[in-house]
Amino acid sequence: MSAADSGWVYPLGAIFVALSAVFPPIPTTSLFVALGALSATDNLPNGFLLVVAMLAGAVAGDVGAYELVRHRDMANWRILRGPRTQKALHASRERLAKHAASWVLTSRFVPLGRLTMNVASAITPVPRGRFILYSVAAGILWSAYSVGIGALSGLLPGLSTEFAVVVAIAFSLLLGRGISAGVTWYLQLDD
Repeated sequence: MSAADSGWVYPLGAIFVALSAVFPPIPTTSLFVALGALSATDNLPNGFLLVVAMLAGAVAGDVGAYELVRHRDMANWRILRGPRTQKALHASRERLAKHAASWVLTSRFVPLGRLTMNVASAITPVPRGRFILYSVAAGILWSAYSVGIGALSGLLPGLSTEFAVVVAIAFSLLLGRGISAGVTWYLQLDD
């Protein structure tokens, strides 16, 4: 039995996604894109359960990072008291006040965006209930996107499973860069 068709792929995947909220180098999007491609080509693992596992891990990680920042009272750390940092925090507060939902939703697709948004949401602060709601919505989009991109590439005729995984990851990275560029452009319009 391969690792992809083991029942452990779902809880382990959720744990990796949760940990990536604090340790961004964990390549969770690529992992779930690859698993999505496998689910389309080999029918294992189950695509729906992959989305559920990724969503559960995303929300758990986001809320964990948010609470960690809130309980450590990072807003009052000496390192954050400088004029430059205060200016950046002020800009984050204004953006979150105007566009919290769209910022939290799109941060998933921007390198280091998820960690930055979790920290900014806790420091600003975005109210916990609203943050969790945004996290759930962003997690649904992100997990459906990640597994879906993998599954779509796995359905392309004539591709081997291995090549479908590579195509899915490459497409996901390109799309993520495009979304990142679009978000950056949009935020510059708002300044």
